[in-house]
Amino acid sequence: MNRFKKLSVFVLAFSIIGTSLQSVPYAKEAAAASTVKVLEPVTLGNVKLKDNVMAKVSNLIVMPSNTNQIVGLTLTIQNNSNAEINFLDYWVNLYTKSGTKLSLQMADSKAGKIPAKSTVNIDFVGTLGNSIKITDLIVKVIKWDFSAPAYMRVLGQLSVPTTYNPITASTNGRSVITGDVKASFVVKQATIGKSESYYRPDIKLTIKNSGNRTITLPEYQLFILTKNNLMYPLTVQDMKGATLDPLTEKEFQLTASIPIAVEESGWKLAVINSINEGKDKQPLALFNLPKAQVDSGDVVGKYYTFSNSQGIYNIKLNSMNRLPIDDEDLVISNLTIANKGNTTLPFPVLTGKYILNDSIEKTVTSTNLNKIISIKPGGTANIQLVSRVPYTFDISNLSLVVQQKEKSSGSNEQLNDLVKFTTKGKFDAIDKVSYDKGYKIEDVGYRSEIKVKNQKLHTGVSVDLLVAQVTIENQEKRQIIAQKLAGYFEKPDGTVFPATFDNVTEKLSPGGTAVVYVSAAIPKNTDIKDINLVVGKAITETASSTPQSGEGTETLVGYTDPHSIKLPALSAPQEGLQNIDLSPFELSITRVGTQTRFDINEVSLNFEYSLKTNLLTKANTKDHKIIFEIKDDTRDYAFSRELALPSANPTGSGSENAALMIGENKIALQPWVNDKFVFLIDVLKDFHLNVYYQVQPGFKVLIASQKLPWYVDKKLN
Repeated sequence: MNRFKKLSVFVLAFSIIGTSLQSVPYAKEAAAASTVKVLEPVTLGNVKLKDNVMAKVSNLIVMPSNTNQIVGLTLTIQNNSNAEINFLDYWVNLYTKSGTKLSLQMADSKAGKIPAKSTVNIDFVGTLGNSIKITDLIVKVIKWDFSAPAYMRVLGQLSVPTTYNPITASTNGRSVITGDVKASFVVKQATIGKSESYYRPDIKLTIKNSGNRTITLPEYQLFILTKNNLMYPLTVQDMKGATLDPLTEKEFQLTASIPIAVEESGWKLAVINSINEGKDKQPLALFNLPKAQVDSGDVVGKYYTFSNSQGIYNIKLNSMNRLPIDDEDLVISNLTIANKGNTTLPFPVLTGKYILNDSIEKTVTSTNLNKIISIKPGGTANIQLVSRVPYTFDISNLSLVVQQKEKSSGSNEQLNDLVKFTTKGKFDAIDKVSYDKGYKIEDVGYRSEIKVKNQKLHTGVSVDLLVAQVTIENQEKRQIIAQKLAGYFEKPDGTVFPATFDNVTEKLSPGGTAVVYVSAAIPKNTDIKDINLVVGKAITETASSTPQSGEGTETLVGYTDPHSIKLPALSAPQEGLQNIDLSPFELSITRVGTQTRFDINEVSLNFEYSLKTNLLTKANTKDHKIIFEIKDDTRDYAFSRELALPSANPTGSGSENAALMIGENKIALQPWVNDKFVFLIDVLKDFHLNVYYQVQPGFKVLIASQKLPWYVDKKLN
């Protein structure tokens, strides 16, 4: 049964463009155990043995077995007399309606005497030819009488009617009686899986002790009986020798492997009791396997049912997107899983594959960004399935097969197909939002609001750098690590510029904000008037760490739940050096002084400043720099120095690599040496003190400027 590696739950195929839906031969959960009607064994009829003694013939069942058929029935003797009855005076014979006598034997040869005022079940088993049908049979209850012909007298004759049906419907349970053991069998759930070579039934069977004493379960053998009378054994653990106290029940998981060539419709669960040390078999019960009922209609937004060993789930496809990433495209499926039952279900770990143009398979990466491990009754959760394709690849039709890994025997895993969605290569447009309204992430544990604060163009020598500030506001009631983002810039004509996201790894307090700097290199003179930023939730994989680094390497696999954000106009630099926004910092320059030393040809700048930080705002500014520039427009001279933003180990003031520090501080930048500029003192009047922001070397943007007189120690308002 372990000859196959990939098994799957029978495919539910349907089309997004409105093709008809097929019925699904996998299970729909039966009604809750408390509402299932448990039927008694089917009674064929009653025969009077003597005054106050009746015999009931029930549970006549025929099943295939090797080269013939096996038959079983139960004779229940109710002795209401005041004397003991010896059953050796009686017997049961089985005939065909054409008169052929068939062989029967007692399952328990020790059965004999029936005490007064008691009821005893006596089981009979036998074999039949393959051509004999159950409705061909006649049961005769006889008494041995040596004065009668053939030494027996027929007390009652019961002919099996054409309407006789011992098979239990999927909506009901059945009392299974063998000897003095009475148990209620209910097929709680059944799933018929499918792979390229095999079907794999998965059945949840509940057995309840219906009696008033503790029982040990007989050596039940369980099979799948197909429409063509083929029998396949079901594997079950912990059933043999299991004990059940009165009115208690236990659930068992049954599995099997059935060749794909077998017709999958009309399957039944067969229950057989092994007797006489396995030499004989007693058929006990047959159950129709339940089938799912699938709603008809369009695929998108409609729920469909799938089952696994954990329970019954509902799943719907919300949308499919095709979006660029690097030099490829992402195919993204957005799905919702719902629990419409009455009990909490474990969150299923799903995977899947795309089948492109009926021939090319691509495995998917699954992401569940909710911090949940279960789905409560009436609850839902979202998942995304993502894969990559060449951006030049034309998709004429596409199927998504949602799968789940399940363990088979040992430690092996197998893939079960749960549901299949089919499209004609048409993808959904992504949602468009404005920068100031943004959108919300609703994933449990990551609930937040996404907006764009501004965009700026950082100029470089040969290319420019477009930078947007994306804000993530924590709307959870606990600290969170903000959802990592990924995406790209896109022009109206479809031109795509891959973007780098400086995601924040620090925890955000409730109501706190992460500022994510998003950048992309663009050609000089690119028209960015109507450019949009597409933002999604990043999916990453971490490779194993190396002995050299000791750390794993994180790789971007893709992104999900993308939104296209219309960006604001480019931010203009502010006039004045007060309250300069350096999110998450705010810089104010309060005093500026310039000097010239003629003896060593030096020009120097020192200033006092106040740097504040918002403790509820976090940003990844590790490599960001602030550039201070003195620019004399009349003489076209400019001098600049870089300062780092505060870090865990800031450098003290006065050096080239100095960092700004939180609080009120003063700093003297490293002087500039220029032997020509120092002799212009007589003609110098004013200069601009410019403040630039740099997210990476070689690219800067002017964010603030103020005109100041040369060689004056000036306090700024």
